[in-house]
Amino acid sequence: MKKILVFVGAVFLFFGCKKNEHLQFEKIIFHTSFCMGECPTYHLEIDKSKKVKLYSEQVYIEHDKFMYETDHSKVGYFTGAISDSIYSMLVKELKKCGIDTLTFKDVTCCDGSIKTIIVYYNGRRKYLKSMDTPEIAIPLISILYNICEKSNLQRTEEKF
Repeated sequence: MKKILVFVGAVFLFFGCKKNEHLQFEKIIFHTSFCMGECPTYHLEIDKSKKVKLYSEQVYIEHDKFMYETDHSKVGYFTGAISDSIYSMLVKELKKCGIDTLTFKDVTCCDGSIKTIIVYYNGRRKYLKSMDTPEIAIPLISILYNICEKSNLQRTEEKF
């Protein structure tokens, strides 16, 4: 009986991993909301050609210890592209977190920033939204924040 359970588990593991290997990434959209603090508000889109559109609605800079003000140099519309290495990390994390089965708890209240991720892949659309994101999604969310905060994007007057 043990051998059968191990075999069945191995088959599920093998097919589960194989399914994620064939991820045909099309586009990802990432939104963050305001919070009761200094959370930045971003609206990010990345497509399969590595093109980036970013609307930084609200970004703060530490003015003095525990005193923050709007960083106007980082607020606005930006466009550009991400590097091959960042793109590879993004797709790798989408596979690693199991985008097919990934779910977020429906927590959209209180004082934290709500993260929304919309992924277009394999001809499908996956919509995730919560203030309380699962631990497995943290590396993916970190990459998205990193793109918002550290990418060398050009300011544009074009709104999207």
